[in-house]
Amino acid sequence: MYNLLKITSSFQKKIKIMRDKDRFLNTLIKSNGHHNVIDLGAQIGLDEKDTMEIVTQLLAEYKIEYALNGVCDYSLMRSQNRVKKANK
Repeated sequence: MYNLLKITSSFQKKIKIMRDKDRFLNTLIKSNGHHNVIDLGAQIGLDEKDTMEIVTQLLAEYKIEYALNGVCDYSLMRSQNRVKKANK
């Protein structure tokens, strides 16, 4: 029983991280470089540590890149920009 609870708890944490990452990426897209990443994380209820973990994951997944873009130091990768425009 303990193992099942441990697995369930671990799974719920992973789902939360995935949801937070999706919410952060959508917020980053909507901000269009007008807010820094810490402020964007705070807007969706993340602290600085969680925000930077998500930024690190998105960088590793090549979904964002480090580039000065207004106030924000990160922007979508070029391929992500094309996908975003295609979905409009």
